[in-house]
Amino acid sequence: MINQVGHEVQYERDRARLEEALDMFLTPPQGYEHNPVWQAARYSALGGGKRVRPILLLMTCRIFGPEVPECAYRFAAALEMIHTYSLIHDDLPSMDNDDFRRGQPSCHKVFGEGIATIAGDLLLNLAYETMLGASVDEFTEAHRRAMMTVAKAAGGRGMVLGQALDLTLENACFSSVTIEDVESMAQLKTASLIAAAVETAGHLSEASEEDLNDLRLAGEHLGLAFQIRDDILDGIDLSDQFGKTRHKDERDGKKTFVTVAGRNDAIALLSDHTNAALDAFLRLERRGKEVDVLMELTRRLMERTH
Repeated sequence: MINQVGHEVQYERDRARLEEALDMFLTPPQGYEHNPVWQAARYSALGGGKRVRPILLLMTCRIFGPEVPECAYRFAAALEMIHTYSLIHDDLPSMDNDDFRRGQPSCHKVFGEGIATIAGDLLLNLAYETMLGASVDEFTEAHRRAMMTVAKAAGGRGMVLGQALDLTLENACFSSVTIEDVESMAQLKTASLIAAAVETAGHLSEASEEDLNDLRLAGEHLGLAFQIRDDILDGIDLSDQFGKTRHKDERDGKKTFVTVAGRNDAIALLSDHTNAALDAFLRLERRGKEVDVLMELTRRLMERTH
């Protein structure tokens, strides 16, 4: 078993390599280094963030062996690009209308709405270019299944549909919205891409169907717990490192786990989904997988203050 110091070292190595990969894949075409759409994409993608989705992918790969498939770094970078594009679009005045993201002015506040919109489009398309850019030898059936997982999670059966549901809930009165409505929206908008990170690692590592099933379950519950924690943090001032506007959900009448169910019920749901994710990881452990790093990351994400 790798000790905690070993986990920290590996985490920092993975993060450093991810940042290098993002910087490389986000290199503008020659002659367009100063084009505003590329500058905007780089500003948003390389401007910090927790990197939850790509790190989850890389850590999950390691439960199947010490060597991470080379193409996993492409998928990790692609997931971060997709996530970043969704944040750029979320912050637009026509969506959540937020002036700050990741502790700095939102993309549209720096580059304007038009450039921000197409910078998001650039990142989404570049994500698929990046996944498809693997060598012929790497492009196996496992690679195809991994790409399908990401595509489904990001599109009209996943995150995009969740964003649409979020907009619909904004226009509904609170008395007509249930916690089940909020959970269905969060499952698609937030949890789908987090679950895809975990499942994609399983595909790239050629996991068994039994293991893939538990990876999906762990990812889905982890994704919901992550969103619930975000909703709880929006209403409290534990840290000045939250990275976006505090108390915005309540101010704007957003339908969240906290504003619909109340803080106490949200905390109870957070515990339920966290425990369900940990249970799925424990089932993997009983089948011989070294999952302690994933369980520790889960606990950290649920206890975070930003």
